[in-house]
Amino acid sequence: MFASQRLAFRIARREAWRYKGRSALSIALLGLPLLGAALAASAYDTADLDDAETAAQVLGENEAYIEFATPGVPLEQQSWNSTWPAFEMDWEDPGRAVTDQEILASLPVGSWIAPYSVSAGSGESATVATPDGFGQIYTFGYNLGDGTYEDAGLVYREGSAPGRGEVVLSTAAAEYLGLGVGDDLTVEEGAGTGDHEVSGIVEFPSDLNGRFAIGGMFAPQASGWLVDTPEPLTMDDALALNELGMTVWSQSLLDTPATGDYATMEVAMEESELAIYGLIVVIVVMEVVLLAGPAFAISARRRTREFALMSANGATPAQIRTVVLAGGVLFGVLAAVAAIALGVAAVWAGMPLLEQFVGHRSAGLRVLPAIQAALVGVALATGLLSALAAAISASRVNVVEALTGRAGRRKGSKKWLFGGLAVLAAGIAAGIAGVYLWIMPLMAGAIVLAQLGLVACTPALLSWASKLGKWLPLAPRMALREAGRNRGSAAPAIAAVLGVVAAGMAFSMIVTADSVRQLETQENLLPQDSMTLTLYDFSEEQDASKVDWEAAEAEAEPILEGELGPVDLVPVDTYSTPMNCGLPVDPDDERSTECHWNMVRPEENVCSYWTADTSTQELDRAAVEAAREDPNCDETPNDLWGSLDSVVGSTDPHIVATYTGLEGEELDRAVAVLEDGGVLVADRLSITDDGMVTLEKTLSYYDETGVELEEDQETSEIQVPAMYVEKGELGYNRLFLGPAAAELMGLESGVWGHEYLVEGGEVDQAAAEALMQDFSQELADGQVFASFNYVDYTDDFMFYFTIAVTGLCALVALGATAVSTGLIIAEQRKDMATLGAVGAAPGLRKRFAMWQTVVIALFGAGLGTVAGVIGYAVIREALNRPLQWNYPFETLYGWELPWTSFAIMLLAVPLAAAAGALLFTKATLPSERRIT
Repeated sequence: MFASQRLAFRIARREAWRYKGRSALSIALLGLPLLGAALAASAYDTADLDDAETAAQVLGENEAYIEFATPGVPLEQQSWNSTWPAFEMDWEDPGRAVTDQEILASLPVGSWIAPYSVSAGSGESATVATPDGFGQIYTFGYNLGDGTYEDAGLVYREGSAPGRGEVVLSTAAAEYLGLGVGDDLTVEEGAGTGDHEVSGIVEFPSDLNGRFAIGGMFAPQASGWLVDTPEPLTMDDALALNELGMTVWSQSLLDTPATGDYATMEVAMEESELAIYGLIVVIVVMEVVLLAGPAFAISARRRTREFALMSANGATPAQIRTVVLAGGVLFGVLAAVAAIALGVAAVWAGMPLLEQFVGHRSAGLRVLPAIQAALVGVALATGLLSALAAAISASRVNVVEALTGRAGRRKGSKKWLFGGLAVLAAGIAAGIAGVYLWIMPLMAGAIVLAQLGLVACTPALLSWASKLGKWLPLAPRMALREAGRNRGSAAPAIAAVLGVVAAGMAFSMIVTADSVRQLETQENLLPQDSMTLTLYDFSEEQDASKVDWEAAEAEAEPILEGELGPVDLVPVDTYSTPMNCGLPVDPDDERSTECHWNMVRPEENVCSYWTADTSTQELDRAAVEAAREDPNCDETPNDLWGSLDSVVGSTDPHIVATYTGLEGEELDRAVAVLEDGGVLVADRLSITDDGMVTLEKTLSYYDETGVELEEDQETSEIQVPAMYVEKGELGYNRLFLGPAAAELMGLESGVWGHEYLVEGGEVDQAAAEALMQDFSQELADGQVFASFNYVDYTDDFMFYFTIAVTGLCALVALGATAVSTGLIIAEQRKDMATLGAVGAAPGLRKRFAMWQTVVIALFGAGLGTVAGVIGYAVIREALNRPLQWNYPFETLYGWELPWTSFAIMLLAVPLAAAAGALLFTKATLPSERRIT
């Protein structure tokens, strides 16, 4: 037994060495997807830090990081292994002030704390001078003479600690500002305004991309504290800090298991992620099998005479199958070794870029050995699977026909068609059952069965398509008929393209659906490409009535026109509550006031979820299920049924149309409602049967310490006419006011500043970025702070990322098409010689090759698109499962189609393949004696 296997591998090795080009193509087809997987696995393992490594990188030699949730409000911490742990607390408790002495008293004797923020975004923002104008960085007032910060990993890349009046910059900030040691940082606005010499360039290994400056002139506050203790922190110490309202992230408590609802949620999230990753692995394996299959199938057909000689000399069918399968194993091992070596080498070479991309230092080059070992197993399995069909075909060779060179062509069986349709139906049924029962093997089986079913149907489809040739010119007619006649070579080639396109289309649909989902969660307050200029009251008196707004507008307009050309500034009223809620000031009343307006639904339209018991996960799920059946429950995370502060309003038809998207008769009706003292609302259920909406005013009082006096709270209601406007058109508050309604509510325009629509002029991304920098400045002698906003809801990164992935898959599909067509054309050399002998024109060979390529590419891309849609359908349900138990309802992954990806796969790939065939195929027909 072992002797025959050694012989099989020796034959496979000699065959691979004899036909080096064909062997290299087979290894490349097997190895390309494995290379991507090996590179991704090594990059992920290199960039990913476990809990202990993350803590060590952020905390360094310090023991812990602590942070207030609400000072003085005890909390129950549920997770202990991350910077932002899960916890529960009484959110209505206003808490109390907690001193540093109380914090130190809860820690072991001899402990030391230092203000610290774990990310740059937790600092104060400052406007600074840049080479192109003005920009924003974050500032921290750390005392870098305290060794706690260097213990946390602070590294001086250049220079030294700052002295009096000096600052240090992060590497990212120095690159952004174009500054080095000895240069001056100019702070235009914010804490530390003025010029400060840069004494050093620093880096925190946990935040490589943070743009920040550190110096004594900046505000000292931070989001939390670094804790240095003489001994490891205990759970009792952590619980004592929890009682003060602080969360704890300690190196000694990282292994503490999660508790409460967070533990259940963590398990559910892990199950969903495991299902998604498993489905992606299945798609990749199927891609490799279908991609490499044609090379083995066509190679086996070319070795038909060799197998016949082996059989004539006593080789059994099992031994012939072993020889072919040995080639699959050999190529699989070589592909895996080459893919892993190249993937790891690429990660090693690109580690600096990888660290910059993820924003933190890695723990060194790592390869994720479990995945790499699995890749070897996958390569062996896929090599065997890819060679399996060829092995079975080779073992059934007719010795006499093969040795005489007259190998017959088997007539296609309808069993393959009906079997393929049955397998496809079984795949769809398995997908439905797998999603409904949440069984991972069934979902994976759905993807496999769907692709195998389409592959099995391919010969019958080719046979039917070949009958269309009678209406076509000579070259395409020959290509279609040859594909239908020689289905044993054409079908595997189509399967190769099918596998690549299926994987690419499934991934493109996932990314496209995610982009659309993210877009739908944005606040669409204004149409795409809209521009606004906002002028804030920046005066010391904080009295907008005393600000020279005309002077600020006059200064702003030339800056806009410098980038955009002639523009118009259209004032927009933004209503908000006046100071002290518009109440007369009573010098004897020490209470402070705060008032909010809320939109109230009629009692019969209140969603059942808001009154349901959601104290446990089971009750919460039951409430969400009931909400899905309740027509009154339609809120999304974007909907705010809370305070209506800073609401836009107008009766100008142009402004109403801009903010609502209304036009024609609907716009006229909306303007009439606003002029009649009404409002526009985006909640249909808040409007009563008589067309009114109820607005509730809550007036709250607070004592001198800031504690709310609930017994003094006052509420009142008004009703105004209302008109419904589609969701997503009225921004965060879902309300648009008319001046009369605003007056009735006691709201005023211009309490904090003025807003303008900027109209006219040509805008692009570069101009918008320049204006946003230019307007981070003061106007009107420091009375006004101006900001410019350009509305852009598109995500260019994800669009180009999708195109890049689709393009990569298209290149692989193009390569598979070219390789498969080349092997088929090489197999048809004798047929080409016959054409030459009967007087065919030289150009016929080029046109014939071109149309063969088009047939393979079109069939493969079309069937692959169908398979990709089926694969996405299964993955989509896996992605949506963890989202469907939330209320307000999350936006789920939908069926948005990536039309650009479709065009690349269905049009660009066949056209590129046809052009390549025309370019690289020799026009001269071979002339050789046919041996019979």
